[in-house]
Amino acid sequence: MRWDRRLAESAAIGCLTAAIAGTSAYAQQPDSATQSQWFTGPLVAPSPALSAAGDFETEPYAVYTGNTGSYAGNWSHRSVTTDLSEAQSETLLEYGITDRLSIQAVPSFGALWTGRNSSFGAGDLPVELKYRFNDQNVATGAPSMTAFLGMSFPLGGYDRLTTPSIGQGSGAFTIKEGVLLQSLFDTPGNHPLRLRLYADAFEPFAAASVSDISVYGTAQGFHGHVTPGFATDTGLGVEYGLSQRWVLALDLVQDYANTTLVSGAIGAAAVTTLKSPASIAISVAPAVEYNFSGNVGMIAGVQLSVAGRNTASYVAPQIALSASF
Repeated sequence: MRWDRRLAESAAIGCLTAAIAGTSAYAQQPDSATQSQWFTGPLVAPSPALSAAGDFETEPYAVYTGNTGSYAGNWSHRSVTTDLSEAQSETLLEYGITDRLSIQAVPSFGALWTGRNSSFGAGDLPVELKYRFNDQNVATGAPSMTAFLGMSFPLGGYDRLTTPSIGQGSGAFTIKEGVLLQSLFDTPGNHPLRLRLYADAFEPFAAASVSDISVYGTAQGFHGHVTPGFATDTGLGVEYGLSQRWVLALDLVQDYANTTLVSGAIGAAAVTTLKSPASIAISVAPAVEYNFSGNVGMIAGVQLSVAGRNTASYVAPQIALSASF
């Protein structure tokens, strides 16, 4: 599993190196437009650590997610017969501890509903440290590099549910490790182009207890434990400046989750073992940014699945306001 993580991170670095090579003709002499361009950041890709100690950034998101179907193990797609919807608020909170080290938390609250069943509450809480090793170089196109280390705290409901689909958490403490590369280039017509390429790995810290109906497909009366599978996500975020204020953004994302293992029993019945198959989800997220200033901006777009294996398909329109102080 660690080999999978190193492969994902190596692939990310290789892709960004190729992007730098392809745009180097325009990265040698950055003009004033490149230097003064305002960005909010794409919908999905993470951001580097804040640039100065004491800086603070907040970015609340409003997201609606509609389930449109599911992908089978052979990548085929089928539509759903019962719709599942979610309205969620996520708020990114980040504080600069030093000029290179930041701490970030993303609390979330949401409502899930399907048919006559619904739930409302908090989701799991990810908290992480970001360390930026170097700054991006707009004269050469050389990227900055930021490393991530964090943990997700299991605050969201995941068992003792009325139906498996309305759980909002995982039940497990999860460690996150990741890396982000960011570069800024000039392009013909004085339209700055910013790239963010990242790879993250998620590993469960320990097994979690599970009772009754849960997000893992267990039934009423079940008691046991779950060990979520090792997971990764990799992605490329692209931002293209139309003007100082208006920016087009696009994310390309791949999420992978290994087999999840659930073991336990129902009453006095024999021990039961459940395994979910490994899954892959591929999505895109086009968006438009409007930046009021260099410190305040808004982004609106939609993330939607385009392919996958053993996972749900969805459409998720969303809007966010970013402000830094």
